[in-house]
Amino acid sequence: MEIQAPIAIDSVASIPWKNGGGTTRQLAMSPAEAGANDFLWRLSIAQIDARGEFSAFPGIDRTILLWQGDGVVLRSPAWPDHRLDEPRSPFFFRGEEEVVCDLLGGATQDLNLMVRRGKVDATFEIVNETRYSVPACDDFFVLCSSGNAQFEESGNGQVVEIGAGHFLRASKVGEDQALVIANGDALLVGITVRVLE
Repeated sequence: MEIQAPIAIDSVASIPWKNGGGTTRQLAMSPAEAGANDFLWRLSIAQIDARGEFSAFPGIDRTILLWQGDGVVLRSPAWPDHRLDEPRSPFFFRGEEEVVCDLLGGATQDLNLMVRRGKVDATFEIVNETRYSVPACDDFFVLCSSGNAQFEESGNGQVVEIGAGHFLRASKVGEDQALVIANGDALLVGITVRVLE
């Protein structure tokens, strides 16, 4: 298993959305050199400052979660209006669907996981357990919105601290190889990514 040191989300540079309607902090992408139209998967946090349209990503499955702020209403001809205003409730939709968002209050940040349909298997979980066993996967991310947590590599006892506003990436994770230990009122998101053969 390979573990990267935790990174402060605010230290990641902001880049424009694909359609230019906002900005995003791209936390990780595969392949690393891919562009907006040919990635296998991408993890990012978007900044939404005003009403606008989401970029279209045909062939991509998206999961979105309120990260910070008052939230938004997502509107699409494909489904009823959806209020994204609960930080523990991820929402799934297809990247080719037309989506417009309206702010419920001030500026909002949303966590976005995008995976190419049929090419990548991914899970997106709110870590509610005090001790969360990380499943075997190609890549695992734990993101800490509030509180703090620990990432423990089983066997050698290595422990990495993760504070609020930080994320950690572990690659080549085997079965029963790692634990996430939540402390206090930590709000954690655990994301597993597996590239299909």
